[in-house]
Amino acid sequence: MEYIWVITTFLLIFMFIIIVFYHLYYRMNIKHITRQLKEIINIDTNQLLTVTVKQRDITEVVNQLNNLIRDVRLSRIGIKRLNRDFRRSIINISHDLRTPLTTASGYVQMLQAGAADEEQQEYLAIVLERQNMVKTLLEQLFEYVRIESGEITYEHVPMDAKKVLMDTLVMYYDDFYRKGEEPAVHFPEKPCIIRGDEQGVKRIFSNILFNAIVHGKGEYCFEIQESKESASYMFTFSNLSEPMSRDDLDCIFERFYTKDKSRNKKTTGLGLTIAREITRQLNGTIEAFYNNGKFSISALFPKV
Repeated sequence: MEYIWVITTFLLIFMFIIIVFYHLYYRMNIKHITRQLKEIINIDTNQLLTVTVKQRDITEVVNQLNNLIRDVRLSRIGIKRLNRDFRRSIINISHDLRTPLTTASGYVQMLQAGAADEEQQEYLAIVLERQNMVKTLLEQLFEYVRIESGEITYEHVPMDAKKVLMDTLVMYYDDFYRKGEEPAVHFPEKPCIIRGDEQGVKRIFSNILFNAIVHGKGEYCFEIQESKESASYMFTFSNLSEPMSRDDLDCIFERFYTKDKSRNKKTTGLGLTIAREITRQLNGTIEAFYNNGKFSISALFPKV
């Protein structure tokens, strides 16, 4: 009887050891697959998942995952091709339309010079404004495509962003004067040194200021704040505004988005998109806010 008990105990222990080893081996395979999957997700590679030892259930899962990986790669290739073709088409269209638009604008200006009737002058002025609007749209679209594709690159060198903002504000002084507004400015006395590109930063500030002039309703305030905790400078542009919803704020930096849906809108909907793309390339962040009737845009750049 004792002999049977010993054999039974031995068999149970042996089975337990086999189960433990099988479980550990199973987990080892799962960890190996997980590690491969992370590498495939994080690194652009043509690698597929492999298993160290064939196990029918794990092999089936791996095969299905590999099929999914292949489908995702094909989708990525298709999206890249579509984006490349789209950028090429936009560049070609911009080139093809620039010369005719410039020529047409010249003809309209000649007609304006010879038009004695006040009503004709008014209509020709509207035509010229629309032509200039289309020209601006094409130029901004052309610029955006070049920025997004990496054709336009930006330096990352120490520069005084406060000086750039002051110079940009001077450019728009007449626009604020015509609106009967004098912006409140709150800047530190010392230079605000960030690592960036002077022309790129100037473009960011210019697009934000232009947006404020076109859509703002007054009480313009521009300030620079230094954050010692995040080692950065925050550039904030605020003004009174029409009510803005959460959806408006979420879409404000998207291509062609304008709150004004009418045909009389005076912006292309690309200015803030370009500002966002340049900000990203300069390792900064940009956000829009609306609070108590005031709309504001804040751009944050790491300081040197």
